[in-house]
Amino acid sequence: MLDMKRVGKNIKAARAKKNMTQLELADIVGVSYQAVSNWERGNTMPDITKIPDIAKALDIKIEDILGDEESSKAVSKVVEEKQELLTTEEITDIAPILPPQIIKENIKNSERDNKLNIKALVELAPYLDEEFLDDLIKEIDVTQIKELVELAPYLSEDALMDIARRLGTTDAKDIVDFAPYLPDEAFTEIAPKLTITNIEDLVELAPYMPEEALDEFVKKTDADKLEELEDIVCYLSEETLDAIADKAISSGKVKSIVKFAPYFEDNTLRKIADYFLHSKDTSGLSEIAQYM
Repeated sequence: MLDMKRVGKNIKAARAKKNMTQLELADIVGVSYQAVSNWERGNTMPDITKIPDIAKALDIKIEDILGDEESSKAVSKVVEEKQELLTTEEITDIAPILPPQIIKENIKNSERDNKLNIKALVELAPYLDEEFLDDLIKEIDVTQIKELVELAPYLSEDALMDIARRLGTTDAKDIVDFAPYLPDEAFTEIAPKLTITNIEDLVELAPYMPEEALDEFVKKTDADKLEELEDIVCYLSEETLDAIADKAISSGKVKSIVKFAPYFEDNTLRKIADYFLHSKDTSGLSEIAQYM
C-alpha cells in the first residue's frame, strides 16, 4: 500500500532540488498550491492522472515519487491506458490514488480468474462503496469469522445478515470481536450456532446479544453454576431472572443468587424470602429484604 508520507517527502525533496516553489509546481501541474502543500505534508495523495505531470515537472521518474517500482508499473498501466489488467496486488498497492470505478472494473475482471481473499478485501474496503463490497462478500468463505472483523465496519446490515445465515457452528470466542457490528436479527441467526463452553464466553457476548437469545443460553445453566451469572444478570429479562430463582430454590442453591437481589422483581424477591423463612438458614433473608 502506498505510503502518503513517503510520497509527500519524495515530492518535497525533488521540488526543493529543482529550487521550485509549491506555487510554481502547482501552476505547472494545474492544481492549487494548497494541493501541493497537502501532498508534501502527507495529508493527501496526488490524483493518479497528475503523477506523470509531477514527475515531468520535477525531472524525475514516477518510481521516484512513489518510492516503489511495482507501484510505478501499476500507475503506468492506468495512466497510459494499457489494456493490461491490474493484478489484485497492484490494485491493493495503489488503491489510495485509484478512482473507485477503476478499482471496481479491475476487481470484476480479476475475479474471473482469482477470487479476492479476505486480506485483500480488508485493504480495499475503505476505497469501495458499500453496495459493491456487499456483493464481493457473498463470494467470501465465512468459516474463519475472526478474519472478517476488520471488514465489519464497512458492511451493510444486509451483508452482515448474509454472513450470519452462512455461518456454521462457531466457537463463541471467535464471534466476540465481531459481535458489536451485528444487528439483533443477525445475532438471533447466529446464537443457535454458537458453542459456549463456559460462562466467561457468555459474559463477553452479553452486551451485544438480544435479550431473547441471551435468555435461552442462561436457562440452560446448571444450578451449581448460577453464581457465575453475576456479570450478566443486568442483561436478563424478568422472566429469566424468575426462572433462575426457581432453579436455585428447587436445588437448594438460593444463597448463590442472593447478590442478584437488585435485579429481581418484587414477586421473585418474595419467593426467595419465603424460602429463607421456611429454611433453617436465614442468613440471606436480610439482604433480600432490603430490596423488597
